[in-house]
Amino acid sequence: MLKIKKEAVEEIKRQSEEGYPYEICGFMLGNIDYQNNIRECTEVYQVENQNKERANDRFEIDPKDYIKVEDYADKKGISIIGIYHSHPDHPDRPSQTDLMFAQPDMSYIIVSVEKGKAVSWKSWELDGDKFKQEEVEII
Repeated sequence: MLKIKKEAVEEIKRQSEEGYPYEICGFMLGNIDYQNNIRECTEVYQVENQNKERANDRFEIDPKDYIKVEDYADKKGISIIGIYHSHPDHPDRPSQTDLMFAQPDMSYIIVSVEKGKAVSWKSWELDGDKFKQEEVEII
């Protein structure tokens, strides 16, 4: 389950619209309760999509950005709990490429952006070797 601040959701949607027609990406930061499988997102941190050739339908995060965000989170006493990205003119469900790079114990928000407007979003988590839609509570 993902618990996420309303402000964080609004920020992800804003970034998704601003980045259209390209995919945007970033990290969700907060705390993880592994025992109860609950991730609580208190803030988001956008990074640049490194995939310039296919930015309209792929995203790539620079390992240096991952380290930078991890250091930022460590200093604040929080963790990376997930990744978000947008799907310009496509549904808010994971692609095969999304599945290839997914990690367990993380939440994955995907925002569907149609003609520059964020129309829907869902959060996903790995269930074995496939994604399942994750329950979300806005806090």
